[in-house]
Amino acid sequence: MLQTFSKTRKVAVTLNADSGASITPLFTYTPFSLSGYRVIDGNLILNNIQAIAYIYSLPQVEFPVFDLTESDSQQLLTAINLEWSGQRIQLDGLVRVGSGGTYQRITSNSLTNPHPYPYKSFTIDNQVLGNEDMLAFQIRNAGFGLLQTGAGGSDTVTISADLTTTITVEEVPAVPNIISNIITTTASQLVAGNSNRKNITFFNSSTSTVFVDTVNTVSTSSYTVALSPGDYYEAPPPIYTGAYYAVVASGSTSINIREYA
Repeated sequence: MLQTFSKTRKVAVTLNADSGASITPLFTYTPFSLSGYRVIDGNLILNNIQAIAYIYSLPQVEFPVFDLTESDSQQLLTAINLEWSGQRIQLDGLVRVGSGGTYQRITSNSLTNPHPYPYKSFTIDNQVLGNEDMLAFQIRNAGFGLLQTGAGGSDTVTISADLTTTITVEEVPAVPNIISNIITTTASQLVAGNSNRKNITFFNSSTSTVFVDTVNTVSTSSYTVALSPGDYYEAPPPIYTGAYYAVVASGSTSINIREYA
């Protein structure tokens, strides 16, 4: 049976002078694993990707004042020139497809020192990724250096997002493990504990009555279940994952045990 579930969490990363030009992933990817299940499909969705930059190492850029006679196109060109023609630091967004893929640049933003605002904020497009894909960021030298720490302050860029992980899993059928055993008149361990146990069955194929318990003090007068010849016992839910012990009244014998994990 297939099961699908989602989980959303906030992720964030800050780049500063120590980041240099290195590629910095936005989050840490941890592959999903759960005993008894395998992943069929999955994806990662990054929503509300926001960035805020504090740049002190560059000269301030004054907020543009437009003449009333300027057209929308002229105003847009002036704003673009302020962003991309003056002194700036470049923030690139990169995507890696698969765990061993190469990072590819998908976005670029200009980081300036705006005035009178003390910071610059902007939005980055939402991203849909595969399970092992990654969104990362890198500072690029556009001719005016990287992020710096100076007398005016420390340059920083913080990027945050809402990361939603959606996973579809399928339960893997339990494979029975045959438990070999010898039961004598001295109480001893019949089956070792197993935290991954999903089920366990006992069939007394012998000609002796076998006494089974979950404590090592099992005896012919103190036990959880007595298995007469031909009896079958299956552990009830919730499945007990500890050890089983057994004893027989006389002689020695063995029974058929199947553990599913």
